[in-house]
Amino acid sequence: MRYNPFNPQNPPRGDYFVGRIDELRQFEQYLLQTIHGSPMNMSITGNRGMGKTSLLAKMEEIAKKEKCLVFRMSNYESLVNNISELTNYLILGLKNEFYADSSVSKKIMQLGEWATTLKPVVSYKEASLSFEEKRLVAQTILRNNFLGFWKKIEEEYPAIVILIDEAESLERIEGALSFLREVFQRLSHEAKYVIVLSGKLNFPERMSESFSPLNRFFPASPLTAFTEEETFSYIEKTLKSVNVVTDNDVKKKVFEKSEGHPYVLVKICSIIFNELEDTENKITAKHLEKARIRLMVDLEKEFFKPMFHPVSPKAKEITFQLLKIGKRKFVFTEAVKATGMERQKIAPYIQELVRKGCLNKPERATYEFFHHLFVDFLKKQASEI
Repeated sequence: MRYNPFNPQNPPRGDYFVGRIDELRQFEQYLLQTIHGSPMNMSITGNRGMGKTSLLAKMEEIAKKEKCLVFRMSNYESLVNNISELTNYLILGLKNEFYADSSVSKKIMQLGEWATTLKPVVSYKEASLSFEEKRLVAQTILRNNFLGFWKKIEEEYPAIVILIDEAESLERIEGALSFLREVFQRLSHEAKYVIVLSGKLNFPERMSESFSPLNRFFPASPLTAFTEEETFSYIEKTLKSVNVVTDNDVKKKVFEKSEGHPYVLVKICSIIFNELEDTENKITAKHLEKARIRLMVDLEKEFFKPMFHPVSPKAKEITFQLLKIGKRKFVFTEAVKATGMERQKIAPYIQELVRKGCLNKPERATYEFFHHLFVDFLKKQASEI
């Protein structure tokens, strides 16, 4: 048995990271702006498995190299259900990150006393305040805490970076993203904070006037699949770490199979690598063929089924009907014809499939199943009904 350098469960090591040049360049520019007193923020959008968490990890690495204090917010969904809980989480999270930073550990004795004054929302009479009043109270508390925090540490750090993963969870909390915009927009004149939202966010696609402030404050960078060149680079870098090689034909077949989808790519590579004998140091077409059956079984179990399971029964039924169109990419009128449903009745289910990541929407009134292997999975599911 040998060590497998391809790990689909975790973001890649920094030295394996490839692509996302434009997004990282934008982040570095925004970080520089912030360090020089003109804070800027951004959002990263993309479907499941597109590498959003990996990109945040790379941004954290970059920010720490610039000596910034970084708080990466993740796995908080069950802890944050309203704006007051979000306020608590942010304040306590930043405080804990400060205490954990070894570069200031020697100064805890001097700074610890004021750090303990960072307090979350205490409580207020829920029944006596309207939603807007509660939000204003929380805004004041968060802003005052974060401003006071910055004033105390501005000699130690050039900026504070807050990276929020799975930010679609915040979209489900009434007013949460607008709350963050309002707080950090006012802070921008007195403190140096960068906020990066990451998730399958809906607001960038809504271009109505009511959503335009969010689009301006958190400009979106939608993640796309890796190019063939980026796919080759990732495979080569990762295999080099364990002194294994492969040829371009195998890399090309892996790219075609994965379509450059980051999670699918890593999963395919992981399964193929496991087919190597301990004495082998080159991956060939033989290993690719041996991995073929296992590949589909694992993708179904670990990726496609968990994605498709939460879809409503009616949307699932419609999904199977969409297969009748006979092609992966289709327009809305073809969906109406394939299902025999009226436009206004099918539209909510199409939107649900887009939200769940089953369909992409590359352009207006045009949809596409997100991956060709997912189409194979759906055909198998439909045949079993």
